[in-house]
Amino acid sequence: MPLPLLARLARRRIRAGLPAPLRARLAALRGSYAGWASGRALRRQPLALARFVAFDLETTGPRMDRDRIIAIGAIAVAERAIVHADAFSAVLRQARSSSVENILVHRIGGQQQLAGRLPAEALIEFLEFRGAAVAVAFRAEFDVTVLGRELAAEVGIRVAPRCIDLALLLPALFPGTQNDTLDDWLGHFALGVIGRHDAMADAYAAAQLLLIVLDAAQRSRARTVGDLYAIAAAQRWLGRRR
Repeated sequence: MPLPLLARLARRRIRAGLPAPLRARLAALRGSYAGWASGRALRRQPLALARFVAFDLETTGPRMDRDRIIAIGAIAVAERAIVHADAFSAVLRQARSSSVENILVHRIGGQQQLAGRLPAEALIEFLEFRGAAVAVAFRAEFDVTVLGRELAAEVGIRVAPRCIDLALLLPALFPGTQNDTLDDWLGHFALGVIGRHDAMADAYAAAQLLLIVLDAAQRSRARTVGDLYAIAAAQRWLGRRR
């Protein structure tokens, strides 16, 4: 659905106000960021060959309609392995630090928030890091909604960020459990965690779960990225996300 004229003009002004190097990097991305893993070619990729990016956000609160991104963590999974050298992490600069209660959750202090990276720069670099990979998250709706809103506000681009949701795939491939949260699933598979409510740690946890999902999906005769989307879509249709 086309954006209203005023919204398009507002985004254009945001893009025009970016520093010249960021405008150039954004222009180079224009052909790749819009689909977020929705292209036919990507859907046809064999699971064994596709590059996935598991990511997580830490935000100023739980409201996807207004809270801001404080940190992004992401790590790649390729050829059925976590690629530790292929990772991204950034703390985004805040105009003011989040509440004490919020800081106690993610442990990113006020001074660290105020000294973070320029949000537009960090967001563009994250898009560059993701490239044409398949985005993966746990409870993906929150992450992609917040990310899409922040990209509009800080970078001036409108995206429909699509993402494979582990919260849909896991109960589809491992039915009959009462697992609900990320912690539930990590405990179910006895996976060690390097921390929680830390963007990089939670992205790594998602990457570990993704490896288990890929193995189970292939045993279920899923062969392509499109097959994963179909499993998640069926689970959503059945209303069985935990």
